[in-house]
Amino acid sequence: MTNKTGQRRPTVLITDDDADASRVIVKLLQKKDYRLLTAFSGPEALEVLGREHVDVVVLDVMMPGMDGLEVCRVLRSEPRYAELPIILLTGLDDFKTRHEGMKLGVSQFMCKPFTRQDLVDRIEAQLRVRRISDELDTIETRLS
Repeated sequence: MTNKTGQRRPTVLITDDDADASRVIVKLLQKKDYRLLTAFSGPEALEVLGREHVDVVVLDVMMPGMDGLEVCRVLRSEPRYAELPIILLTGLDDFKTRHEGMKLGVSQFMCKPFTRQDLVDRIEAQLRVRRISDELDTIETRLS
């Protein structure tokens, strides 16, 4: 999907088993020019990622069944998702969760509650990193 200038709109996947929390995040992000997708479980997030191009994943840690860390494990085990930015949302501000997330290659951590601006800033930062990485890959391909 493109925006008014014809550029592809960044796609953000929001995964949280709490429908109210997911709605709040969607509402916080609606003012930005993002294409917003939602999933309410780890398996559903993986299914959405299998059929949609996603630029950033906002992922809750504590979900029943497959938690956010397990979703990260699955994503990082697949080469096509190795560089996908993941922003992990957690009500847990403990070292173990952060350490495990860092080992899995999580891009950012955010503790709940958070502000709209903080979430937007972190998404924008990850989109910039992704854009630069894509540009470097294009240059590298041209030079090969």
